Amino acid sequence: MPHTTSAEPKLTDAQLVLLSAASQREDGLIVLTDAHPSVARTIAALLRKELLIELVVQRRQPHWRQDENGKPIGLKLTKIGYLAIGAEGGVDATTEPARAAPEIDTIRAGTKQAIIVNLLARPEGATLGDLIDATGWLPHTTRAVLSGLRKRGFVLSSEKPEQGECRYSIAASAQASAV
Repeated sequence: MPHTTSAEPKLTDAQLVLLSAASQREDGLIVLTDAHPSVARTIAALLRKELLIELVVQRRQPHWRQDENGKPIGLKLTKIGYLAIGAEGGVDATTEPARAAPEIDTIRAGTKQAIIVNLLARPEGATLGDLIDATGWLPHTTRAVLSGLRKRGFVLSSEKPEQGECRYSIAASAQASAV
């Protein structure tokens, strides 16, 4: 028997529930009632599959986060999302998406990456030596994690005093969105 692949994305029960609920709303927006980390992972998967799109919404509309300027960002079902659940409607995934904010809330507590973020969030920041001592990682691994945080949207700054080691810190705007 030949193996055929389906063009339709495979969806979990949680993804189907979110998409179905949004499809029943006139505005096609997702309304979140749970702040559990699994919901953030579910949404991230739906965004990757282009079944949802982030866009700036009005304050009275449902939103799941705020951008760096404090504007509410909502999640809207795309045409692909409607098709995935067998419904009609939606916006193109090519519509102007909201600028992605740091995925600060997706860092699991108690991990070495969370330790790094906490050290960088201190007012004095942290040196590479501080980060290495806290994690036990080699210098190149620690620098790679700093690069990874930048790719995730964290705004990192570094200062090197005349006498001393370079100090890294998370910029104030990223710290505010972490809270």
